Amino acid sequence: MNLLYAAPVTVLLLLAQLPLQAADTAFYGKAHVSLDQLDNDIDSGFNISSNSSRIGVKVSHQLQPGLKVISQIEATVKLDEGGDGSEFFNTRDSYVGLQGRYGLARLGYFDTPMKKVRSRTDFFSDKVGDARNIVAGAGVSLDKRFRNGIHYQTPKLQNFILDLHYSANDATGSTTDNENDAISSSITYHAADLLVILAYEQQNQISNPQGQPVSAKTGIRLGTRYKVNEAWQLALFYQRSSNFNDTDRTAWGVGLGYNAGDYNLAAQYYLTEQTANRQDKATMLALGIDKSLGPSLNFYMAFALTHNAEQANFNVSAGGHNKRLVISPGADPMAISIGSIYTF
Repeated sequence: MNLLYAAPVTVLLLLAQLPLQAADTAFYGKAHVSLDQLDNDIDSGFNISSNSSRIGVKVSHQLQPGLKVISQIEATVKLDEGGDGSEFFNTRDSYVGLQGRYGLARLGYFDTPMKKVRSRTDFFSDKVGDARNIVAGAGVSLDKRFRNGIHYQTPKLQNFILDLHYSANDATGSTTDNENDAISSSITYHAADLLVILAYEQQNQISNPQGQPVSAKTGIRLGTRYKVNEAWQLALFYQRSSNFNDTDRTAWGVGLGYNAGDYNLAAQYYLTEQTANRQDKATMLALGIDKSLGPSLNFYMAFALTHNAEQANFNVSAGGHNKRLVISPGADPMAISIGSIYTF
């Protein structure tokens, strides 16, 4: 049997044999809201934003020593505008799988290994100044959750972990040819204070809406985060993408964090280089400070500024931040944000 089919079949067979005993269930959530002054270099306005706020349920069920079934259902909650069911509870990481001495296998809809390179090195995730303003701009789409996903993660061996994530059809509905399949993979080294992740992703599409053949969209990311000492942390990021908007693009970033007791200071600088024959380079600077009030609540202030070349229109409040600006080519957007994050 093809290995791509063997893994999910094994998971489903074992789930069907679950003993009737209680599972460990945990309800959790995050309420992240902010007050933002957003400026698109033409107009400026005051906004209230809910930034990837979420609720979820996690379940763990021990099958036998060294083997358990796990499941998670998570949804976005819009605390700023509400909305009907389709808007209010958009699905986030949701899956069912098995975890044990041989690793982790999951089926569902959840972050790719490629996306986690950015999320684990980003000092401003879901805030203004989120790295996705640069690395996911201009049509580059490497921060995804695969639809119809199958994921396997190896056990940690000599501080290395391998992740393989396949989508049988990264689109809605059924398929007869798997022309929209995709694969994302990474190798992670994590020892003591050093984290290094190298990832590769390929998103296939046989033809465009006009029926013309197109090349697969691919990306490479390298990210590292290093705890220099009890106070300082350093993060570095590199990305090379191909065939998104029919062009190749390089982006990179650096982040720095400083811990001073209950206060944390952070700064990061991201740049996307110009593509062939276009003035579409952009840079972004983000600065922030937050204060913890116990393990579950912190308040922060963040400032971010993006400078766009003549043909570039990269944002400053995109990514996991809900309120986004519309940017004209060549404009330099800016944002100041005061927010709170409560986790439970």
